Amino acid sequence: MRDLIVKILVRFGLYKPVVELINKVKFEVQARRMRKDGLMMLRAADDVFTQMGVHAFLTYGCLLGAYREHGFISYDPDIDLGVLEDELPADLHERMGNAGFHLLRQNYIGSTGQVVEETYEYRKLHLDIFIYIKEGNDLYSVIQRKHETKDWKDANVTDGFPCDRSYVPICDFERREFLGLKVYMPVDTDGWLRAIYSDSYMTPIKNWTANGYKTRIVHSKERSFRKLY
Repeated sequence: MRDLIVKILVRFGLYKPVVELINKVKFEVQARRMRKDGLMMLRAADDVFTQMGVHAFLTYGCLLGAYREHGFISYDPDIDLGVLEDELPADLHERMGNAGFHLLRQNYIGSTGQVVEETYEYRKLHLDIFIYIKEGNDLYSVIQRKHETKDWKDANVTDGFPCDRSYVPICDFERREFLGLKVYMPVDTDGWLRAIYSDSYMTPIKNWTANGYKTRIVHSKERSFRKLY
């Protein structure tokens, strides 16, 4: 049935606008849930990682919100945490599951099978965990982008998705106050945000993209795929 609907929408040139509308509605619903219950999920996730002795730190939009807004960005639909590759415990999925987190998806590099991002659901909220890999004096995480021409299901069974690497300087992590909760953040938060969002990161820009800004996000030749649970 799905394939038939897609073919009809494509035939009449409606596929892209319909998908964009659906994604916009989903995005706004998730953002409302985040504003209401995001801190509850962050506390639950931090408890799990603390019990495992893992430094799970704020990154991307969540780090930007903590530093610039002193809270969640109003339109952010999920929480972004980073974990160092060499700190990943073998029983992570079991521990997360026991705490009420359901693994939804893994993004992995097709050529190596290396997992670079995981998405969990917790009481209808979404948690993205980015795995940071050391390279010289930097760390990088892998960002999966939309396929150049295909919908995600077709891309996932063919050539996969284009990727970017987001580089940040290596630094220590420390617990800081965030909405009444002490959570890990990079000591060099300013350096991280400049690397990810450019020197203009203190200016709020909805639907921001790296295009036209000087960041340390670079295109990678790697292709990634999704494993759904």
